[in-house]
Amino acid sequence: MRVRLRDHTSDVSYERELLTMEDGATVSLDWYPGIKPQSDGDEGKPIALVMSGVGGSSQEHHIRALVKSLAGSQQGFRIAVVNHRGTAKTPITSPRPYDSGLTEDFRTAVAHVRELNPNSKLVGIGFSMGANILTKYVGEEGTMCMLSCAVSVCCPFDISVSSAAMNESNLLNNYVFQPAVMSTLKRAIKRAQHLELDSSINIDQERVRNSKRLWELEDEFLVKIGGYKDLNEYYAKSSSVHFVDKIDVPYLAINSLDDRITPPHGIPMEKFSTNPNIALALVPHGGHLGFLTGFPPRIWFIRPIIEFISAIV
Repeated sequence: MRVRLRDHTSDVSYERELLTMEDGATVSLDWYPGIKPQSDGDEGKPIALVMSGVGGSSQEHHIRALVKSLAGSQQGFRIAVVNHRGTAKTPITSPRPYDSGLTEDFRTAVAHVRELNPNSKLVGIGFSMGANILTKYVGEEGTMCMLSCAVSVCCPFDISVSSAAMNESNLLNNYVFQPAVMSTLKRAIKRAQHLELDSSINIDQERVRNSKRLWELEDEFLVKIGGYKDLNEYYAKSSSVHFVDKIDVPYLAINSLDDRITPPHGIPMEKFSTNPNIALALVPHGGHLGFLTGFPPRIWFIRPIIEFISAIV
């Protein structure tokens, strides 16, 4: 439903561009309104690079609604939604899938967009897992970051905390989140079966096929193919919490106290109090990427995102 819902606030059509990563993987950029400026007046307009969460893409309703609002704002943003490898019908050309801490794909996309648009300011917006990748990237880049600012929504920060929450046995996880995420990841893995893995990587394909919880798939597939020692090392090295204090551009995090997927005790509160470049908007309600308000319901976080990034660019 969240993908199929279309109305006047979210009805956008993208123009796609494919990028080849260093390891041969393919990442797609879905541009709106187009890859090139639509008129001379669009030259130099700011560009927003947007990333979805796990299993998501440019077709998520909240992504499309944000994209249309950004384009229609006073700044007239151009937008490039960065689809993770293997998602949004992007060709799979590498056996390695995306994971929670893989920043190289986004780094390549930012450099590409900067090269094509040297006079445009760039901003980053990430949701859930995409927010973790964005936050980690901005911290890794530090003073060399090509983005003028960044906004994260429902960033998990500490992947071990988020993983524990996602793997709890409850109605949300058992019947909504886990089935949706697992089916998406397993489809991507199946689509990559024609690609040969390094002979040194020994993956139990039966365990992958029979896995019911996300941690099982991460442990058997993502850990091994990513070259991590174990699940704990994967979580530790993928978590953006270790890079928050290194962020050197204006950064806004929007999280909710009732988020069952990225619970608030994973947020590094002390780092938000010591780094003057970052701010946290922690609201009582919103769940995980909910944040609906009014009647008929509309997405609340779109307005503060546009206000924040517009003030910077």
